[in-house]
Amino acid sequence: MKLFSILIILFCSSLTAKDKNVLFIAVDDLKPLLNCYGYNYAVSPNIDKLAGDGTIFSNAHCQQAICGPSRVSLLTGYFPDTIGIYGMGGGKYKLREMHPDILTIPQHFKNNGYATIGTGKIFDPRNVEDDWHGAQDVISWTEFFGKNPYNQLTGGPKAGHYHDPKVLALAKVLEAEGKGKGLKGKELRNYMRDRGAGPAVENFDVPDDAYKDGGITNRGLQQLERFKDSSQPFFLALGFLKPHLPFVAPKKYWDLYDRESLTLAPFQQLPAGAPACSVGDYVEARTYGGVPKDGQIAEATQRELIHGYLACVSYIDAQIGRLVAKLKEIGKYDDTVIVLWGDHGFHLGDKHLFGKHTNYEEATRSPLIISNTGMGSGAICDSPVNLIDIFPTLCDLTGLATPQGIDGVSLVPALDDASVNIQEYASSLYPNKGYMGIAIRTKQFRYVAWYKGWKKPGWCGNRYRKEPEFVELYDYVQDPSETKNFSGQASYVEIEARMRQLSLQHVAYTQGKQFREL
Repeated sequence: MKLFSILIILFCSSLTAKDKNVLFIAVDDLKPLLNCYGYNYAVSPNIDKLAGDGTIFSNAHCQQAICGPSRVSLLTGYFPDTIGIYGMGGGKYKLREMHPDILTIPQHFKNNGYATIGTGKIFDPRNVEDDWHGAQDVISWTEFFGKNPYNQLTGGPKAGHYHDPKVLALAKVLEAEGKGKGLKGKELRNYMRDRGAGPAVENFDVPDDAYKDGGITNRGLQQLERFKDSSQPFFLALGFLKPHLPFVAPKKYWDLYDRESLTLAPFQQLPAGAPACSVGDYVEARTYGGVPKDGQIAEATQRELIHGYLACVSYIDAQIGRLVAKLKEIGKYDDTVIVLWGDHGFHLGDKHLFGKHTNYEEATRSPLIISNTGMGSGAICDSPVNLIDIFPTLCDLTGLATPQGIDGVSLVPALDDASVNIQEYASSLYPNKGYMGIAIRTKQFRYVAWYKGWKKPGWCGNRYRKEPEFVELYDYVQDPSETKNFSGQASYVEIEARMRQLSLQHVAYTQGKQFREL
């Protein structure tokens, strides 16, 4: 009976949804640190309203906790280990060089008569044209805006991110000094940051559109106005940059929080029994001014970073509120599916990390909210899901055919009934220190198998070792903070055996399929 009702829903949606618009909102480095996810100190009323009109996927996971591969995976519907894209930059891992004919979400909508318009960070530019101010995978869009309108009085940020005159003056002096020493590129940037010209935070009293995300919102509002009287369906993608470091946001969003009341991560060590390859030497926040390059990060600095992250979350929440208000103003809200996603999570002091780049919960778990579908209101689905599931879900919600061969599965059954178990596990991976870690996340457990020896661009664990060199097992009921690796414990033998089976099943699936069906 349950299957029959799902088929009826899908049939009806295919009859009525073909003209549905899509508002596709990507938020860089956004973890589920939102009021609607249970963090009642987070000021996120507009995202909370989206959640109230839709479904929260509380156990959603990215496929790799780094911007480029996560976005390529999500936007094509394939696991990273299917398409072999695990990195970005340096001329490697270019999507169209590796897979010239691969189909992306916006490209599929464009091919089916939609106006597909994008701006901000949708792909990571380093995986496509490598142009931070131009197109991102030009074939995917009817129009893509690389630059956006800032506030006319303040203009946009200077020296990359900042408005504070003291920071800008120091940056000018240090840039001249560094160039005088023959430094350029990354070496010059590091020289300037190490001397305070690239702080990890900025709290400055400027309008929203004095920073980049306000400009992205301005562009989005312009495009929505264009479609006020249009009968053509649109797919509008907006990629917000915060809360990616540096944590810069207008002062009014910092003022929403009392820094001294913010709680630090209670457990800041590696889990007992975790292998050394589980965490790399790179800690993202340490590349910015005001954060020590190594050693302990003082509690005051940790609170400042957490405060900055939250201010950025509230800043982005306000931008989303402006977009939804515009949808309602132009009369398109009822005809628009809204999907909000973060490309991965972010460690905020746990394991003494401030960044992503791990296979742990705080890095892989991402917010995913699908709203305004006519199914589910304020529902929470705790089934493990992958971000690659967004592609087939949007196809079902808009009546488009789902491309054959993609790895994602539709989440529409869970939109109708949040108690449905979509799949047994979600999968993420991360290469580190010469190992490839494959993470399997079920409702209660995380199992990470670390294989020695991986190659670029295609990796196959079974090609090097039939057994992983290290294994991690975490129980989120008994140990939600990942303080202890339970692998090898007698009471977890059966659980570990099942998790191992799922891990091997995933590896066999992706490596047997790799590059063949694309």
